[in-house]
Amino acid sequence: MRTKGSVTILPLVFLALFFTILGFFKIRASKKPILPAYSAGLEAYRSGRYDKALDYFSQAITQSPNLVRQDPLLRFRIGYAFFKNKNFFESQIAMETSRKTLKVIEDYPIYFQILSFLKVGDTTRAMVYEKDLRNRFPESPLLMLLDSVQVEIALNQNKPDTALKYLLKMVDYNRFDQANIYLRLIKLFTTLKKIKEFKRYSYKFLQKYPFHNTAERVYLNLKSSYPGRIPQSDLKKLIDYLFTTNQFLAAKNLIDSQRRFAKNRDEKEYFEWLLVETAYHQGEYRKVLDWCLKNRGRFKTLRILREIDLYTARCYLHLGQVKNSIVAYLKFQRRYPEDSLSPEVLWKVAWLYEELKDISSAIRTYRILNIKYPENEFKNEALFRIGLDYYRLNQFKTARTSWKLALKKIDNQLLQQRIRYWIGKSFEKEKNFLEQSKIYIDLASRPVDSYYSMKAFLLTSNGSHLHHKINEIFWQLHHYEKSYLSEYVSRYQRALLVHEILGKKWANQEIKLVQVNIENWPEMFAKGEFYERIGNYGQAYRKFRSIFENHFFDANLSDMVVIFKKLYPFYYSNLIDSVSRRFSISPELILSVIKKESAFEPQIISYANAYGLMQLLPNVASQLAPRLKLRFTSAMQLFDPEFNITIGSFYLSSLLKKYRGNLIMALGAYNAGPHRMDRWIKIFPTNDDDLFMENLEFEQTRVYVRTCLKYYWIYKLIVNPEKIPEEILTYPVNFRDFY
Repeated sequence: MRTKGSVTILPLVFLALFFTILGFFKIRASKKPILPAYSAGLEAYRSGRYDKALDYFSQAITQSPNLVRQDPLLRFRIGYAFFKNKNFFESQIAMETSRKTLKVIEDYPIYFQILSFLKVGDTTRAMVYEKDLRNRFPESPLLMLLDSVQVEIALNQNKPDTALKYLLKMVDYNRFDQANIYLRLIKLFTTLKKIKEFKRYSYKFLQKYPFHNTAERVYLNLKSSYPGRIPQSDLKKLIDYLFTTNQFLAAKNLIDSQRRFAKNRDEKEYFEWLLVETAYHQGEYRKVLDWCLKNRGRFKTLRILREIDLYTARCYLHLGQVKNSIVAYLKFQRRYPEDSLSPEVLWKVAWLYEELKDISSAIRTYRILNIKYPENEFKNEALFRIGLDYYRLNQFKTARTSWKLALKKIDNQLLQQRIRYWIGKSFEKEKNFLEQSKIYIDLASRPVDSYYSMKAFLLTSNGSHLHHKINEIFWQLHHYEKSYLSEYVSRYQRALLVHEILGKKWANQEIKLVQVNIENWPEMFAKGEFYERIGNYGQAYRKFRSIFENHFFDANLSDMVVIFKKLYPFYYSNLIDSVSRRFSISPELILSVIKKESAFEPQIISYANAYGLMQLLPNVASQLAPRLKLRFTSAMQLFDPEFNITIGSFYLSSLLKKYRGNLIMALGAYNAGPHRMDRWIKIFPTNDDDLFMENLEFEQTRVYVRTCLKYYWIYKLIVNPEKIPEEILTYPVNFRDFY
């Protein structure tokens, strides 16, 4: 049974704390109003139906004239509803009245008075109130918003330079819609004819928001700002944007239009190569390969020769000519031994040898990699794979020897656990299950550390003292609830009131001002709880994770109980339960993917332009949305939790069906794409899930799958302690028979 109350329903204790705060502020709240019109008004207000809220509040006040005194927040709500309905005169009057009863957050009614004055064009009074707010409330989080007010005042007074100054400050606040700020800056720089700055921020915008609704317009305006020749560095940025958004015809046309400006041999070769690169990004691998083989000899520019050599190897690989690809990659490494890509090229060659089942050559290449590039980023992984390749050759004793040597060179705890797990697997191959079980029981002593320790724990769960103790802890987690918020709630007085009248977005800024000492982890815990209560799950999770990393990372599992359940929260549980039933997918799996992909932060964009909680690519969402009868018109929709989780869960469910319930294949395809997973299945056919996972080509995908599976199993144990997941029950060895 999952505990949902703390994140989906405001607990009674929290309501009690709220009214305690009201008393603390000497905001007298007499008997709580229970008029039907008043309740309907609150519901309409909280759902953003401000015209209805005003109607209901008016009815309630008519029925009970003392209502304003009973609810000291009501006058502000009325003023805000007037503001949202664009009745700025009435809003200003209501906010003036509310200032008398909301002294502790008086800066908020003043702020909305300023906005009301601006909306009616009264910049004089707006500036007076703005100065008053700055002077009287120097610690208010609204001071950042006043920069936005200054922008509006400056624009109303036709002072674009002043507006520009404040907009540039706002870029660094991380409070505003950054895309909108960039667009306003671009517009202002255009107005002021500051071409250099206009270009700078236009390129920034295209890099950060290539799928924004206005990105195409920004691109066209940027391109038209060059009356003739575009510098190569700028041209590459424009082409990268077009490649990212799959506008290949536009890229070709742009390149063709710029070729006439080439002045020397290097520039002419560069433009010719750009057209070839465009064809490569379109998937025309045979055409590109033929061109590279035919034309390399007539090029002189070193950087183009490098590109030709690299793309030759890549095209061979795309066309399935693995042996030719290996030859081309090795030729690249010999020609450019100091190139930053050369270690990765050798790594790739070793993988390709494995694909060809030329394991001896793979082992040799891994060793050459570590000899020639001893500080390369693949060093530890290469040491592991040497042992794994001996394992694949059925040389299990040699594999163990290799792994034991690797353990002496590697100080990474998680990689050490991985190696020990595989040493156990090598004993399994020799049917020495007793030695294997000893290793796995030792790994199981800290099951939550990694995929390998968690799987070892599940495989050896048989009622032993170790497992009984850990199962008791999971039973504790099943029922455990601990709160520190009541001890520190006085720190969040303003935030609580602001959340009540304006909601999550505004309360977030108040919470940020509450400074906590990381050494006092219960205080940090309380802040995380407050973020939970207002629905800012990304920040809540980050606070709890910080507590774990700073205070509990090396602790025993029994000592972690206080924080551990917060590391595996059931945020968005009502929504997730709904889509899990709809698409027949485990809610724990959805939670695991969200935790890994976004750490519960809904408004996030990855370096690969994946959006939101389940990190969906816009092109994937556009393909899936119609199948769910959803309209997809903008990548910004992926910031909406319901939209994102619905499409992401449907996609994950479809992958599970495609791969017949195999979690490793489905998760790997979710991360790297089904086309790659289909290729890996053909290359490394095996019934051993562990071995298959180790042969997923990308390190990022291997880590992703392992991490999601660990999260999934832990979520399962929190929900159903002692119930072994089905995929573990099918493991071919029953370890309870050997100890």
